[in-house]
Amino acid sequence: MKVKLIAVILFLILISAGCSKNVHQDPVPADIVLTQKSAGLVTAGNSFTFNLLKIVPSSGGHNVMVSPLSISLAISMVLNGAEGDTKSAIINTLGLGTLTPEEIDQIWLDLVGALKLADSKVVMNIANSIWIRKNYPVLDNFIQVNKKYYDAQVTELDFDQSALSTINAWVNAKTNAKIPKILDQISADEIMFLINAIYFNGKWKVQFEKSNTVSGSFSPFSGSAVTVPFMKIKEQYGYSEQSGYRALKMPYGRGKFNMVLLLPDIGQSADQLIQQMSDASWASLKTALNMKTKVDVWMPRFKFEWAGDLNDILSSLGMAVAFSSTQASFPKINATDRLFITKVKHKTFIDVNEEGTEAAAATSIGIGVTSVGPGAAEFHATRPFLFFITEEDTGAILFAGKVENPLLTN
Repeated sequence: MKVKLIAVILFLILISAGCSKNVHQDPVPADIVLTQKSAGLVTAGNSFTFNLLKIVPSSGGHNVMVSPLSISLAISMVLNGAEGDTKSAIINTLGLGTLTPEEIDQIWLDLVGALKLADSKVVMNIANSIWIRKNYPVLDNFIQVNKKYYDAQVTELDFDQSALSTINAWVNAKTNAKIPKILDQISADEIMFLINAIYFNGKWKVQFEKSNTVSGSFSPFSGSAVTVPFMKIKEQYGYSEQSGYRALKMPYGRGKFNMVLLLPDIGQSADQLIQQMSDASWASLKTALNMKTKVDVWMPRFKFEWAGDLNDILSSLGMAVAFSSTQASFPKINATDRLFITKVKHKTFIDVNEEGTEAAAATSIGIGVTSVGPGAAEFHATRPFLFFITEEDTGAILFAGKVENPLLTN
């Protein structure tokens, strides 16, 4: 049974030149059609997105951005080495309890291929790699599965200072220099790193006119107002007024990728809005956003980076056993040593301007061994808001984040 989903995913990427309102005679891109199991993975991925945003530390008025796609891909590669409670914990944390690891691998292969080809006007690059300490024995099946389904580049290195430079250079290249470094050090007990990198770049389907950008006041939920550049446009967009917030969907390229913005009502914070979001509310919202209306949009330009260690976050979501040096089980990586996840590092970048959005994300998972106008609706984003970069047909969230202060670069 084939199921076609619409809209959803987190996060961002598009930039390029071009006239704002030119009509392009481009061929209509083919729709992505999901199987029922593939649709289940996308739905679980969206739930994972909201769970992440609810837990990611956001105190101090900082901006936040994560790529659930990047995190899920890296974890799914690790899953191919897990057994027992560790395997169950990883699958359940990703919300994929009804799928086997083999099914998950095949779905990712199909989905990633489809995302890369979804819109010729949007750059969507996804890359995976596995870095192994030289002479450490890794089971060949683990390597071959990740090569086959994730197109993972596999490299053995002496884990010295030069290895850091090599690994970070790969991440820098795959994210178009937006994330120049993912690792700061390699500890003596670490024998492997599994890394995902994503780069997204596209221009708005209808670009903002730079001449219309003017300075205005943006009010953080707490603290004094700041002056920021607001991009302004009146255009037909997906728009909906929901309980506690307004929603806007702005397309990139040919319309296969979108940015969905959620603006809380006055008196409600973006953090409070995050807490009420769920897969069910998101599914209802995406249907509502299919209705277009003329909207007067004010959106601040923003550009920032975010970085965080996800060990505690993933542990709280159910993966604690995978981080335990005494309980984790990864016999399908190495059948004799006790392996465990040492650290999960996640970095993101986003730049939203008049032309479009450029975004990038990288996730590194370390594996260690024990002992070794008039009438227009208004959407004026003059206070903190949420954003999501999504793909139209699959409904996948590529990036998701919160803008607390457009002037912060984190």
